[in-house]
Amino acid sequence: MSQNTYNSKEFNNELKPLLNRDFILITLSSFAFFFTYHSFILLPVRIEELGGDESTIGFIMGAATMATVITTPMAGISVDRFGRKWFLVSGGLLMAIATLPFAYFHTLNLLFPVLRVLHGAALSLCFISAGTLIADVSSPLKRSQAMGVFGICSIINVAVAPFVGKVIVDMYSFSNFFVFDFAFGLLAFVVALFIKEPERRIESDTQGRGFFKVLFGRGVLVSAFTLMVAGSGFITVFTFVPVFARRIGVEAFEFFFITYTIAVLVVRIFGGWIPDKYGRKRAGVPALLLFALGVFGLSLASGGSTLIMSGILLGIGHGVFYPAIYALVIDISPEIDRGKAISICSVAFTLGGTLGVFAYGVAAELWGFNAMFGFAGIVCLVGFLAFIFWGGRSVPESR
Repeated sequence: MSQNTYNSKEFNNELKPLLNRDFILITLSSFAFFFTYHSFILLPVRIEELGGDESTIGFIMGAATMATVITTPMAGISVDRFGRKWFLVSGGLLMAIATLPFAYFHTLNLLFPVLRVLHGAALSLCFISAGTLIADVSSPLKRSQAMGVFGICSIINVAVAPFVGKVIVDMYSFSNFFVFDFAFGLLAFVVALFIKEPERRIESDTQGRGFFKVLFGRGVLVSAFTLMVAGSGFITVFTFVPVFARRIGVEAFEFFFITYTIAVLVVRIFGGWIPDKYGRKRAGVPALLLFALGVFGLSLASGGSTLIMSGILLGIGHGVFYPAIYALVIDISPEIDRGKAISICSVAFTLGGTLGVFAYGVAAELWGFNAMFGFAGIVCLVGFLAFIFWGGRSVPESR
């Protein structure tokens, strides 16, 4: 079946409402999943309580990230071949199963990194299957907006999950906290069971392209490179801003994260339609520039006001370009290859962040945080330029 056949089928449903039944169920399941996943930001505190040092914390926490990088390509291939829904169901169940044992651990043991590996695998299953399902159940003309609203689930929980978790830990204990997390993982599993996956009209002899053929396909490689570069700056900023803020005499560094989160939410709630109306690339280009300027702006920071301004620029830029690029890649990929395309984007962003934190951490040791953020901002500008000159156009833009 040709790509045009897929696209004509999709455009027949272009008037489908954004908040349809299955969109809501996918979003609710994902919200519950990401609540559990992001509440493990508190796990280093528990590890330290049990006698773990910095290297132990890094090893246990890093196990989830590396597992995500390794398992995401396999998740992308699998959801294309076998369908989406049951991988979302499996991701919620795996997250719940891998969370409950933490409630009964009172000493550090080898199960800590093993269970974190399962968390990373569960994240791959949930993010790839849910992201692909969102694309399947949404109108192509509202795809960027749909991806943006879906992404809010994760962004909100970056702030909400650790806050609620800390309240539970302070009032009760870590054991109660992990049981509470288990309940949310189970909720993600149960809600996903009620999703009705759209029937995919795919010919029996259609196998889709291989993973690397999708990677090197039209527009996908440049989009992946852009996301990898952006990820290197994004994760680095979120890792080092708390330490950097204290170095420049700003104790209330949380305002950076608050302004970032507010900016993302405002953009996605009130401006999520922009890439759908004006084109994914047209919206993504200026957003990438704002994002790069936000990273570079930290190199000039000398007080709280500069941090807040950088947080706003990062939030506006990330709030627009991230769903816009994902929507663009989905637009230019046949339905049979969507899972692989989304997994490529996810791996690129995560891998860029993993490599960036290491490389920029060394740069900070050698030349200081200001120089590190300046260099990271320049690298993000390279991704911005690459997307301008070689980034592809989606199907709706060419109609």
